[in-house]
Amino acid sequence: MKVGIFGGTFNPIHNGHLLIAENAYDQFNLDRVVFLPTGKSPHKQDKTVLNGNIRCELVASAIKDIPYFTYDRKEVDSEKVNYTFETLEYFHQLHSDWEMYFIMGADSLLYFDKWVKPEVILKHSTVLIAARDHVEQDGIRKRIQEITNNLGGAMDVILTPEFNVASRDIRTRVAKKESIRFLVPEDVRAMIMEEKLYSDLEIH
Repeated sequence: MKVGIFGGTFNPIHNGHLLIAENAYDQFNLDRVVFLPTGKSPHKQDKTVLNGNIRCELVASAIKDIPYFTYDRKEVDSEKVNYTFETLEYFHQLHSDWEMYFIMGADSLLYFDKWVKPEVILKHSTVLIAARDHVEQDGIRKRIQEITNNLGGAMDVILTPEFNVASRDIRTRVAKKESIRFLVPEDVRAMIMEEKLYSDLEIH
């Protein structure tokens, strides 16, 4: 079974995340994409990050109508800092039939070789990087070549339509009482509004 593992803070999940997952599913003939909200991240210790349970609820509501999208609470339920190589080792042991594809954004590629045990990530998965345009794609492919020459393994590019939005933009718009309609799934927007999520953030 070919399974995409899409790790991220998802704070909140938005339509850009779903576009990446959908294009990975199509382009690499995946059977399933598993969204993996981060728990305690080694990279992000940010006070604006919502409780993991709430982020999982947002992810669940965003993907509920898509049968080949699911999510996993493994990192959210963990008490310790989560490292990607450990998570992939865990999935490898639990699901020996999975051929894993680890999905990440282009920004993470810049320092991927500085992550803890990136060679283990490449051992257990093909790493897929989301590229938004052809200019970005050229730089990504060059960086991929550098990393795989040094560490081995396989990396490839997910081509996605241009959708220039980030979770930070969503949080800022909510705090400023600006509309986020069409930037996030409607159920996610409704939950953010009803629960007043992000509404008390300080805008810098």
